[in-house]
Amino acid sequence: MKKRKIWIDCDPGIDDAVALAMVAASQDRLHVLGISTVSGNQTIDRVTENALKLSAFLSLNVPIVRGADCPLLRPLEIAGDIHGDTGLGNCRLPETQKKPEDENGLLFMRNTIMHLPAGEKVTLVPTGPLTNIALLFKVFPEVKERVEQIVLMGGSAGGGNVTPYAEFNIWVDPEAASLVFKCGLPIVMCGLDVTMQSGLNHRQVKKLLSSSHPVQHAYGEMLSFYLGTTISENRQLVCIHDAVTILFLTNPELFRGIYAEICIDCSEEHRGQTILRPVSPEELSRISAPVYMLNKTELPKFQEILLQKLCSLA
Repeated sequence: MKKRKIWIDCDPGIDDAVALAMVAASQDRLHVLGISTVSGNQTIDRVTENALKLSAFLSLNVPIVRGADCPLLRPLEIAGDIHGDTGLGNCRLPETQKKPEDENGLLFMRNTIMHLPAGEKVTLVPTGPLTNIALLFKVFPEVKERVEQIVLMGGSAGGGNVTPYAEFNIWVDPEAASLVFKCGLPIVMCGLDVTMQSGLNHRQVKKLLSSSHPVQHAYGEMLSFYLGTTISENRQLVCIHDAVTILFLTNPELFRGIYAEICIDCSEEHRGQTILRPVSPEELSRISAPVYMLNKTELPKFQEILLQKLCSLA
């Protein structure tokens, strides 16, 4: 089977860490060209450090580049209360000698993508604010010709998790999100509509935490942090938002969705709201790049595959 080439743009973050584990366990199907970091869940220094430690811990031997340290137009607001001071909850990963690439992050991304063999394209997988992707397309618009698809975590058609209107990744940098959703490329939106259905129950998290398996135990430490935060109050499911992007690529049969046109509200009143207009099958041929918005997960199978992949990592 030909491997799908992907570039991951992330802000680890507990759920980003699970997404990276899904990548590490799927290297028979995914060829990771590189990882870029973006400020979001934590500061750029912290998320870059986490990406380096995670890639070493998971034996992901890929280049890592440091990306944007703040949104396009707004001050950075992080989610330390959700992900902890380190960004990885209660987990302390081993130190690593791995360093980010010296080259400018955007330039490294551009050159990696543009130097692919003729006819080959990359799928971009952003799991944080869309600052890097928006900058990449604005500074190097030629890159868009070599992008097959964008599979992103962000947005919501039914209310937010940081305000009544907005999902966190879009809210952090709505101007960047607006640019990306207008870029004209095929987009799969893994927003709260699907990610709030996608995760592990409390018993499964506690079982990971009690495991003697190093990877499973580490992820138990990360995910158990959620159990002590407001996001788990009155919920039996510990949502693992960012992992949906990778499992969609490897196991698309787990998900259902609808096609829609998406625009982003950049006003102060409804900052980051994802405004959706469903697209009928008859309209699809007349719209250049409708968004495929996931809205349904086969939860038992999702949990089974996620846990199998964690277990497969030595």
